[in-house]
Amino acid sequence: MTAPEKPRTKMLELKERRGGAPKTLLDAVREQNAAKAAIRRALAAGPLTVPEVAAAAGLSTRETLWTLTAMRKYGAVVEDTQAGSYMRYALTTREARA
Repeated sequence: MTAPEKPRTKMLELKERRGGAPKTLLDAVREQNAAKAAIRRALAAGPLTVPEVAAAAGLSTRETLWTLTAMRKYGAVVEDTQAGSYMRYALTTREARA
């Protein structure tokens, strides 16, 4: 007795027709995910400014700012208090539990 064949989905058909995602795209996504994870680890200790997060995460301030901006847009971090001319960022309660 043979196992029943899985139904073909439109997504599977599209992947077969066009091929997988380009390696450069996959690499970029891996880098972004690693940056977000490093930022989450840095912010787990409490609210930090962009330069503080960058130093703790080992990222450039430019990359940190852009990643924090995206994380804020999607609800992973919030602006906390102001420290001089910098805002401190903190994980949302949802992210702090994850």
